[in-house]
Amino acid sequence: MLRVFAVIMEDDLYGRRIINHICKEGYSEWFWGIHEFGEVPFNILDDLDSNFLPDVPQCDLILSLGIPAELQTLLPEIVEKAGAKAVIVAIDDPGWVPPGLRRQLEQEFMEKGVVSAFPKPLCSLKEIGNPFIDEFASKFGRPRLKVGVDGGRIAKIDVLKGSPCGSTCYIAEKLVGAHIEPREKLWEELAKAHHSYPCLASMKVDPEIGDAILHKSQYIIREAVEEALRMAENV
Repeated sequence: MLRVFAVIMEDDLYGRRIINHICKEGYSEWFWGIHEFGEVPFNILDDLDSNFLPDVPQCDLILSLGIPAELQTLLPEIVEKAGAKAVIVAIDDPGWVPPGLRRQLEQEFMEKGVVSAFPKPLCSLKEIGNPFIDEFASKFGRPRLKVGVDGGRIAKIDVLKGSPCGSTCYIAEKLVGAHIEPREKLWEELAKAHHSYPCLASMKVDPEIGDAILHKSQYIIREAVEEALRMAENV
């Protein structure tokens, strides 16, 4: 069984929604601990050995969900305390992990023999060949759907794998009954559902992808629907 320690921000919807959805889907036993950070202290780098660092259980995987860049710098220390062999750092806001910080963290993790993934957005996560990240990614990450079609409409959608935040399940429910043609109308319905949930990724333009991460998350679910329609069964 996968043992996960998650770090989130206190009273922040992003991390809470993801954890709640994972638990709702039947994987609450994954979480061996959850730490909520409060206000970031000004002298955080001087506090590495203070009580600001959380108590960390021994676990396999560290899951970073929406903590600011200053706190991301604590991850190598948290990983070491946990004896973890893998870490997933969600990037649904470009400010959480700028490219320079990501490279720094990747190097520090590599030196500790820890495999890391920095999905941008988190719903883009794929299996990478590490048993701990892959166990998580086999259940939550880039969406995979199975669609049944009847009379030119979507009759049913089975979510084989969905986004960690739960938006895939919501969108799938809303698309049942929608016409598959014209595609533009279908994508309008998908966009409406994507915004209604709503997606919590940032609307800031990310320099690396040249677009908002929220938009990328919508393209990801659109690609999943398109792929499922190509393999659709008549029901």
